[in-house]
Amino acid sequence: MKEETKQTTNKNTGHKKGFIKVITSLEFYFVLVFVYLETLFHFVRFNGELLYLPYKLLFAIFYGMIFGTIASIMPRIVSKILTWGFAALASVYFIAQIMYSGIFRTYLSITGTMGVTGQAFDFVDVIWKEVGSEWWIILLMLIPVISLIFFRKVLDFDRHSMICYGAQLAGTIAVFIFIMISFNFETGNLYTAKEVYKNYNSVDMSVEKLGVMESLYIDIKEGVKSALGIEGKSADFVAEITYADDPGIETSTETTTEIVATDTDSIVPESTEATTEEIVIDTSPNVLDVDFDELIANETNENIKSLHEYISTVTPTNKNEYTGMFEGYNLIFVVAEGFSGYVIDPVLTPTLYKMSTEGFVFKNYYTPLWYGSTLGGEYADLTGLMPNNGGYLSMSRAGSRGNYMMFTLSNQLSRQGYKTMGFHNNDYKYYDRHISHPNMGYEWIGVGNGYEPERYASGSQLWPQSDLRMVETTFDLYAGEQPFHTYYLTVSGHVMYNFGGNEMCIRHKDYVENLDYTETTKAYIACQYELELALTELNKRLKEAGLADNTLIVVTADHVPYDNKDVVDELAGKELDNTFGWYKNSLIIWSASMEEPVEIRKYCYSLDVLPTVSNLMGLPYDSRMMVGQDILSDSEGMVIFNDRSFITDKCSYNANTGEIYSIDGSQIDQAYVENKNAVIKNKFNMADNICNYDYYRYIGEYLNWIEE
Repeated sequence: MKEETKQTTNKNTGHKKGFIKVITSLEFYFVLVFVYLETLFHFVRFNGELLYLPYKLLFAIFYGMIFGTIASIMPRIVSKILTWGFAALASVYFIAQIMYSGIFRTYLSITGTMGVTGQAFDFVDVIWKEVGSEWWIILLMLIPVISLIFFRKVLDFDRHSMICYGAQLAGTIAVFIFIMISFNFETGNLYTAKEVYKNYNSVDMSVEKLGVMESLYIDIKEGVKSALGIEGKSADFVAEITYADDPGIETSTETTTEIVATDTDSIVPESTEATTEEIVIDTSPNVLDVDFDELIANETNENIKSLHEYISTVTPTNKNEYTGMFEGYNLIFVVAEGFSGYVIDPVLTPTLYKMSTEGFVFKNYYTPLWYGSTLGGEYADLTGLMPNNGGYLSMSRAGSRGNYMMFTLSNQLSRQGYKTMGFHNNDYKYYDRHISHPNMGYEWIGVGNGYEPERYASGSQLWPQSDLRMVETTFDLYAGEQPFHTYYLTVSGHVMYNFGGNEMCIRHKDYVENLDYTETTKAYIACQYELELALTELNKRLKEAGLADNTLIVVTADHVPYDNKDVVDELAGKELDNTFGWYKNSLIIWSASMEEPVEIRKYCYSLDVLPTVSNLMGLPYDSRMMVGQDILSDSEGMVIFNDRSFITDKCSYNANTGEIYSIDGSQIDQAYVENKNAVIKNKFNMADNICNYDYYRYIGEYLNWIEE
């Protein structure tokens, strides 16, 4: 009896020791760390939505076991160092994701931002502001490191037996297999977790559906493949679902005409007969003479062939009564830093008000916030394509690889004999624009290669620089040569908005001091007033030079003030929703020669600017090869957001919640939404692959547009 009791005691003691061994192991510790961090991040950024949390927890367990094994297999002292290092790096990376997403409303891609890390110092004030608002999250994210202070003597830093490591390896593999199997049970979504895992093309969707740790792994893997020049498989284009109201539009490229008016002003006095003159409008598709059947038959690169096959099926937009309205005009294109149309006021900003109400008036124009902040928004404005959502910056990649950018306004107008120049009142190398912008056809001038910045008495440069001064000091460089196309990338509207460090806010403080707004909103108005002065000066000089009636001016934003939604809310006089309302903006397309405004209620956005201006200038382009479309055409309006939400003339769809809201009052068929989701997926694929595989070069060579 005593012997039996002793054996039972030993057995229980062994179980206890085994249990203690497990919970004090580094593998168990890191599983807890990653499960904790993923769960906290999920509830902070995704409002407790449980749909994809299981995948994130499974990946957290998977990576916890891997990191724990790596640390435990090392000698004791190395094991301790690795444990502290891994815990610290994990906390820091999750904090970085919290900070980045809090500021830019998108998630951090290590490989996409690695080349521009030095420019993060320009956002020090913004970062500190974010720290101040989310300090409690940062503190909670540091708990894995803080816990080591208390549990470092409890953790087991000794190596395990080979049997134990074998069991851990089997367990780790089992978790991974379970994840892969579970992927197959998710249905009803074009962007399933499995699809995101297999075809990584969005850091936002990856973080949302797979978690921070798995997104980091995929991001690094894709970055390494890119650095090694390993070309991935082109993402498949999906079939676009038809719906009840789909008219089945024909895509004939034959020229058609439409009679839209008759001129009866010329009447013979002695006769009751009137002479009528038909005004004929060409409504043929805006396409180039490209035989896709020939291209497909002769193409051996599967990625390019896939693009040929898809683009050949896209319905082009048609020419219209505004086609060539400004043919031969000079063109000045302005991308305004951090601009929101809610700042336009007939008293405070009379020039902006005049240009936004007396030219083309776009009632439903949006500027979505794209990956890469200013560079992403600028890429959308200049190319009619959305930038890649993580992994690399599309503008930088297109420039560094020397992609043929056949449809940028600078390249299009250069082919028409225009002088093309681009100016920026900040560092000309910022975001590698000294590579990307000449590649787009601009003679690129900024601080450091021809533009002399304004300085304080100490010799240091003002921050931010003056947009007014940029116009004053550059106008004569292009105005004497006809025709010209000038591109201005402004900087006066840059964050932070305060009267302590923002020189443009300080310069115009008196102008806004008595306004009934908060200090931050008044500071925002003050710095945007510099854009008002710049446009006023530009119009004045054009008029004095006799160029006003032969110049088209386009003004759009790179993005809304991304870290200051409260400012936009205050200017709008209401709280705007995060998915749509915040991004509503103003697009200015105006010329002094316009006798009356043209109002457009179609839903449109920043990607539509390039094809719309191309059509107005009468330039030969192919509407099938851009994501954006001519706003003035008879096509259905569409706004696509980075998270795959959308607005059309019929409805809005929130991709995060699945909510559908009818705009025109009609009943929205689910097939309609499914069709648009498929269209949008294909548009993202097309934009990414056009950049990734230098697609326009194939078209340019086919058309003999590329000079040797």
